[in-house]
Amino acid sequence: MAKLVAVRQHSSSMRLIGVQFLSLAAVGTVAPFINLYLTEAGFTGTMIGTLLSIGAVLALVLTPLLNRMADKLLIHRRLFMSYLAVMVFALLIFANTDIQILLMLAVLLFEVTVSPSMTLGMQLTMTKLADRGKVMIGQIRSFAAMGFASASLLAGQLFTIGGFSLIFWVGALFGALSIQMSTIFPAKPKVKSKDIDVPLAKRKPAFYVLVVSQFFVMMGLRNHFAFIFIFFSQDLGISTADIGLWAALLAGLEIPFFILMDKIMPKFPARWSYIFGMLGMAVFMFILGTTQSLFALFLLMVFRGLIWPSLHLSSFMVVSEVSDPRNVATNQAILQVTIPSIAVLLTGSGFGWIFDNLGAQAFFALCGIVCVISAIIVIASKRWFEQSAVAVEPA
Repeated sequence: MAKLVAVRQHSSSMRLIGVQFLSLAAVGTVAPFINLYLTEAGFTGTMIGTLLSIGAVLALVLTPLLNRMADKLLIHRRLFMSYLAVMVFALLIFANTDIQILLMLAVLLFEVTVSPSMTLGMQLTMTKLADRGKVMIGQIRSFAAMGFASASLLAGQLFTIGGFSLIFWVGALFGALSIQMSTIFPAKPKVKSKDIDVPLAKRKPAFYVLVVSQFFVMMGLRNHFAFIFIFFSQDLGISTADIGLWAALLAGLEIPFFILMDKIMPKFPARWSYIFGMLGMAVFMFILGTTQSLFALFLLMVFRGLIWPSLHLSSFMVVSEVSDPRNVATNQAILQVTIPSIAVLLTGSGFGWIFDNLGAQAFFALCGIVCVISAIIVIASKRWFEQSAVAVEPA
């Protein structure tokens, strides 16, 4: 019996890894190439930024409504699978047409589903691990980075064989496989939700500090990622076929540091890791805009591999530290989906115009500046974070 339980647990772990690996493989196959494909189809930076802003509006409206529905009906797995299915549909549009109006539709569908699916997938995975008494956030997230890296590397080879169309077909295949793997999550929780009977918890001041901070840091992160591969192609002369290699490096260098974070992060308040990550990404962006050689770019990718896991994981952990258990899930959705959507909505077109008219150096410098502003906000609010930490300690 003990062996049977061990086998089942091993199978469950492998499927959890499969969900993270395949869902990010779907994103990693296509994300570095979508904006390159759009520029080839005649889209300007301003047009791309505007599309991202419209996608942010849709995500801003739809994500809270869908999450609320999932909370009420206890259909989180079904919602996760639906996000993935719509993403697959968007990739199939990319694969089969170059008509601009259809490409706009595909961009909007992709933008509306990718970020919410990753956030919900991470939440479901963390819940599944907690139910089994395991805390391996960094290790599980490392497999997501591995999926993104290996798929991006594969995508470069696919481009040389079949161009953009083949890339999008393979991305859709990875997405379809991740839908099948997501059946590892329960269709519904075993215990019915009692949120209706539980009074809403009052949010702490530190949460509102995070709202403002996350707005600025996501302004920099989302906009810089939207144009980084265009910068690689247009300014550094990296061929489209080699973009996949650099995207793979971008994610692959994160893997060992994600694994290390499971040992490092419990030793420090998540706020410290959050500040370290924001300032580190600011340095990365400042230098990126001035980079002219591929060797310097590689060294910069190594530096980013150290920084990004700290920022990504701490952005989830710091929310938990300042939230009441009754509203931590809602707070995560607000900070990981709603606030980034607002940031892109208000700034996407402007950042696209800056990239088109002022150049990459000014663009990435501005991305770095807003990350520094975000870090300063958190540093200046030390007292509120300390009060929240005391408030959540057991009596």
